[in-house]
Amino acid sequence: MRCYIFTVDDYGRTLNAQEIDCNNADEALQLGSAAVADDHVEVWCGSRRLARFEPERRQERPLGRLAQRLTLAERRLREGEQHIRQQERVIAQRQREGRDLAVAFSILDILIENQKAYLQERDLIVAELAKRSG
Repeated sequence: MRCYIFTVDDYGRTLNAQEIDCNNADEALQLGSAAVADDHVEVWCGSRRLARFEPERRQERPLGRLAQRLTLAERRLREGEQHIRQQERVIAQRQREGRDLAVAFSILDILIENQKAYLQERDLIVAELAKRSG
């Protein structure tokens, strides 16, 4: 049986996905419950969600969780910059070859919009950290 364990953030966005082969749904649930550490975990078998596991809430946790989210947001920003530079290289190459650039430019537009969203997310996290720690 093909099952999936998704690590998700507070907003339901997927942080990590792991595909597993299980003998039954109980085995998938057991593996999913063991995977809970600092993030929410959802266990799916095929297109059916079996369970959502919540991490244990601790007193010091919110600042640590925000710091982790900030680290992830900054990583996404760095990766986004790399993707934009790579797409700009693709556009330059296609332009030298005299090829159509419409699709390449629309991909670049999407990457830039994603980058803007990552910047907003990072700024919100930084503001929240400042509010809670100061």
